[in-house]
Amino acid sequence: MNSPRTLLGWSGPRPASDGRSVVHRVLAGLVLVAAALALAAAPALGELPAEEAAPPADSLAATHTITAYYFYTNMRCNSCRRIEAWSQAAIEGAFGAELASGRLVWRPVNLDDKGNQHFVDDYELYTKSLIVVEEIGGKQVRWKNLTKVWELLSNMTAFHTYVQKEVRAYLDPVP
Repeated sequence: MNSPRTLLGWSGPRPASDGRSVVHRVLAGLVLVAAALALAAAPALGELPAEEAAPPADSLAATHTITAYYFYTNMRCNSCRRIEAWSQAAIEGAFGAELASGRLVWRPVNLDDKGNQHFVDDYELYTKSLIVVEEIGGKQVRWKNLTKVWELLSNMTAFHTYVQKEVRAYLDPVP
């Protein structure tokens, strides 16, 4: 039976190993080690990372959180980036204590990332959007799309005032 070397028309002595094959083997080994370390560090299937783990069942009824989501996609214009930056600045500037305590959460979400497409239906999204969501005991009770952010892009002060007023309405208890 002919060897692949003979079939290719090369029948001379085997070529000496060059430095590239050694480099390739070392790089392949490093890739395997990195992959093994990444797998070892990844959470087990069905297990959430500590910062995303649900609170214990007995404290679930006591939780009341407001989340300000900024939904975007990979395709982003200057206006989209401005809405995100100004929204984050408005929220962090006025609600530092609420953010620190976890009562308010700022969460930008890329809709193009795997698993995030459900938000399009959940919040009836048709463009990049700032959505404020209230959850009590882990259950969503209300939400609002702050659509005026698009109209206020030429006035940062009015933009901040609008976002802060809407978020404050969710944070303050209803009388």
